[in-house]
Amino acid sequence: MPTGNIERRKLLKLIGAGATSVALAGCQGTQQTETSDGSSGSDSTPTEQTSDGGSGGGGNDFHFIAGQVFGTLDPAEQVDYTQGLAAQNLYDELITVDAETLQPTAHIAESWDTEDEGQTWVFTIRDDVTFSDGTPLTADDVAYSLTRMLELQRGYSSFWLDYLDPSNISVRDERTVAFEFNQAYGPALATFVQFYIVNSAVVQENEQDGDYGNAYLQSNSAGSGAYVLDDWEQGNSIEASAYEDYWKGWGEDSFDTFRSTVITEESTIKTTMQQGEGDMTDQYMGTQAYAEMDSYSNVRVPEVPQLQLFHFPLNCRKAPTDDINVRKAIAYAFDYDSAVNDIIGGGGVAAGPVPREMAGHNDDLVPMEQDLDKAKEFLDKADYSVEEINEIGLEHVVVAGTELQRQMGLLNQAGLNELGIDLEINPLQWARLTDRATSAESTAHMTNIFHTAKMPSPDSHTYLMYHPSSFGSYISQSWYSTDEIAATLEEARQTSDLQSRLEKYEEAQALIVEGMPSVYIANPPYRIGINENVEGWQYRGVMSFDWDVHSMTRSGEGRAE
Repeated sequence: MPTGNIERRKLLKLIGAGATSVALAGCQGTQQTETSDGSSGSDSTPTEQTSDGGSGGGGNDFHFIAGQVFGTLDPAEQVDYTQGLAAQNLYDELITVDAETLQPTAHIAESWDTEDEGQTWVFTIRDDVTFSDGTPLTADDVAYSLTRMLELQRGYSSFWLDYLDPSNISVRDERTVAFEFNQAYGPALATFVQFYIVNSAVVQENEQDGDYGNAYLQSNSAGSGAYVLDDWEQGNSIEASAYEDYWKGWGEDSFDTFRSTVITEESTIKTTMQQGEGDMTDQYMGTQAYAEMDSYSNVRVPEVPQLQLFHFPLNCRKAPTDDINVRKAIAYAFDYDSAVNDIIGGGGVAAGPVPREMAGHNDDLVPMEQDLDKAKEFLDKADYSVEEINEIGLEHVVVAGTELQRQMGLLNQAGLNELGIDLEINPLQWARLTDRATSAESTAHMTNIFHTAKMPSPDSHTYLMYHPSSFGSYISQSWYSTDEIAATLEEARQTSDLQSRLEKYEEAQALIVEGMPSVYIANPPYRIGINENVEGWQYRGVMSFDWDVHSMTRSGEGRAE
């Protein structure tokens, strides 16, 4: 399978979403329109739908096979790939990521500018977007949606909580909304790719006891996205139908319906794809599963480098992993070469929390290597003896049903056994894992986590993982920070100049690694299984953006078998 480097310049464009890109993006936005496939182009009329195309009574169904359950359908709460999959297809984000350049680009906001030396961001909203009930999307909906996120304090709200007060969100007219931050906020534009807009009238009508419509949005959609929710069986499946008047229009071979089924057994996933009953898989299976699917005549498996970290966050607030020497012993006991080469089957060993291909990665950090002698040295320095560690018990949570996750747990267990340490491997469904991550007490000592870039900035691999305001998510299960780390991450967010901001993120990475809050294992390649008759898929850098069903079409008659 091929591996390689994403072009560094391309990734710098992805990261450069702060003040340095405002002038270019803002000026272009007023003249930018969207073609029926979502790319920038000249003014055009959306393609008329046909009886077998975009929506209505056709049978062109897109079936995505998910390996983990959907924890929520509320876009204000989404933080993982299945939740992002739902948000990406039921709602529209304010700003999106261009698939070719990996730059933040116009979407619901067609242009933007800054005032007060980068402290205030002003967005002009498209005038041709409607929600699924036919009502226009306006600046009022944008203002309400961000206020709602700040009040709920869930999902990716930590992007803005410390920098934006709801009272400083203002609607200037029907198409213009302004966000006045309490200081210059460098990565602001990048953060808005994770800001999805809801129908304010519908959500407010369905509020219960001040929940901002959260209960309602668990079984209903209220967005302007390409698809409208039909059914959701929590833990099993989601089904949606195309919104006929979607603002990007529809092509003849667009998908009428979109559904995702949760299947956790790799053997079943492979069989489903081989028999032509699935269109796409996720990227979290074992290497052999993708190699086998690539041999099927009806399935292709693209492989590209990606902005992802695979690691074991170590719970720094729970004995015995609250001892840095225990954490270092665990890290040195792990067999990184086997993990990357034999289990993942490609990519490279990680060097700290930021993926090595991402601009802003600290290149002075050295990837870890297994060294059992060093592991024993640190264990001798620890406040806990091996007997005390075994008496307390070490728990390693893996996602149930996936072979790669199981193998990583066994590899960790084998290394610790060399030190005389017992390890309990505990398979959990994803929803249970995320529930446990909400408190330090219930979080396991270590957990298998794939952390894909949530926005085009190293902020998602630093601030979201190690700033105290972000604790309580599966992303931040180490529960680790220091005053110096927190201050450095805050300074990074306050820095408008791109290069200076990246240097702050690099400084933070060095401080973080000193505390060994994770076993940083790999930056894996991106692989998924795709039915040969699905066209239009593109890697887009940010988690779940690759699964924008509207951007894909069906060639041929049904799924390839």
